[in-house]
Amino acid sequence: MGDGVQRAWSEVATLDPNRAKSRFGIAYVRAVCSQAGVGFQETSLDEDVLAVDGIVDLEIAPARVQVKCTGKFRIKGGATATWQVEESWRQRWIRSNVPVYFVLVIVDPDDQLSWLHHDDEATLHRAAAFWTRVDTLPEGQNIMVPKAQRFTADTLRLWDADVEASFGRSKGGGAVA
Repeated sequence: MGDGVQRAWSEVATLDPNRAKSRFGIAYVRAVCSQAGVGFQETSLDEDVLAVDGIVDLEIAPARVQVKCTGKFRIKGGATATWQVEESWRQRWIRSNVPVYFVLVIVDPDDQLSWLHHDDEATLHRAAAFWTRVDTLPEGQNIMVPKAQRFTADTLRLWDADVEASFGRSKGGGAVA
């Protein structure tokens, strides 16, 4: 888009670029959950004490999700994207009895207006998201997000199986033999 359009948007914007990315990342996750028919509840900003941005409401129990949106990586190229973990996050995640996932939403860093493409027949996200499980992340290790693990509606079936598996006898659920 031309400089005039970019300037016009900047006149009405109330979010700085980092906050806009944060909101877009949550909206992207919410859209995928909606496509799958699964609820997503965002953590209130003042209550983000578990280092998660929201929960995905799966049938047996919720999964916890930390969402980061960045223009630091490219959608294509590279097998993984590495995100530096804060030790306080890792400590919160490993205490969880249900799986915790890290979702990395990748956008164009230089063109906020390109994040969505408004065609006559559709509005398309010009972004992609990838995921990894982080409640088992070893101490001192950064988050390695495999780009083979694209975050889609099918991902939620995998998460559902992980959540169900977390309810073994040692975690207070499951069938007793």
